[in-house]
Amino acid sequence: MLATLGGIVFEASAELIRTFGDASHETSGRWTKHEVIGQKPVQDFLGPDLRTLSFSIRLDARLGVDPEAEAAALRESVETGEVLPFVLGGRPVGDWVAKRSRETWRNITGDGVVTVIIVDLSLEEYA
Repeated sequence: MLATLGGIVFEASAELIRTFGDASHETSGRWTKHEVIGQKPVQDFLGPDLRTLSFSIRLDARLGVDPEAEAAALRESVETGEVLPFVLGGRPVGDWVAKRSRETWRNITGDGVVTVIIVDLSLEEYA
């Protein structure tokens, strides 16, 4: 097992391939500016901001997953505000909320079944 996000297990086996890629992790600080007449503003550091994490998930029916059902579950995580623990290589990376999910429907059969969906998932740290 490579990683888990909530109830989603990212894995590669003979029966199933569910992995993510193009992962990016962002850390930033919170700053405020105080205006000073005739001079440059003065900045104060307020503290760390919430980290963000984003990655792409390929949901491909040929690789043992149900793309439409799994994309719907990710959509539901965004719409319900579910807190998702993320574990990478057995190490907890923290709790996250899914802020945005964008789907690209790559392959659609003649009868309207989507067989490949790329989900771009954006997470924000839950503190």
